[in-house]
Amino acid sequence: MITRTAMATVWPPTAAVSHRESDTGYHAVVAVLNDRWRVIECRDGIQWILQRQDAARSLHGAPWRGRSYCRTRAALIRDVGRHAGEISPAAMAILEALPERLS
Repeated sequence: MITRTAMATVWPPTAAVSHRESDTGYHAVVAVLNDRWRVIECRDGIQWILQRQDAARSLHGAPWRGRSYCRTRAALIRDVGRHAGEISPAAMAILEALPERLS
């Protein structure tokens, strides 16, 4: 699991901490990739989830929705490249530093 210190470099918490994966304040955000995409660790700690937020509703608290569910770093980075568009170098560095696989 990524420590909160590592997450804070890309994701400064702005909402109340939550245990619901669809909430903006979900406690296990790994990296915010851009305005519409982020990666979280699932509540059971067995996979990373690439999530998308609807841009038209994001200002009004639109929920985050899962797009890809990955147990390996390689699959996660592959799916980020396929779906998320341009991401920040800081976010990519966090993804590349993840363990090879979540147990």
